[in-house]
Amino acid sequence: ERWAAKAGYDVRLVERSEAEDEGIRSATLSIDGDFAYGSLSSEHGTHRLVRLSPFNSMSKRMTSFAGVEVMPLLPEEQTEKIEVPASDIEVTTMRSGGAGGQNVNKVETAVRLRHLPSGITIRCEQERSQLRNREL
Repeated sequence: ERWAAKAGYDVRLVERSEAEDEGIRSATLSIDGDFAYGSLSSEHGTHRLVRLSPFNSMSKRMTSFAGVEVMPLLPEEQTEKIEVPASDIEVTTMRSGGAGGQNVNKVETAVRLRHLPSGITIRCEQERSQLRNREL
């Protein structure tokens, strides 16, 4: 996120899921700007981070891994021409994870859409409302 902002790209956090213990389980960023896809396409794959963990009392080096996927976004004038039949989409709802009080445990606000022919799945739990998550 910091690198993209320094490089002059517009950065927007689309989705972020917290891990059970500490840190981030997954995050989705939208990075927009001239040649953004070309600059980032080589980052696709698995990245390894080696660091001194603040949680380890012996100050041992810890290794973390992150999977990176880079996908281009089509311009709006091209996406208006694409029509996906409702029968090709499977919509499921689930309870969001993380902090949020009793609402998290009772209400299914997270939304997952799956395109049945291709198997592509998207998930959004950013907002506290199921309708807002569907719009995103």
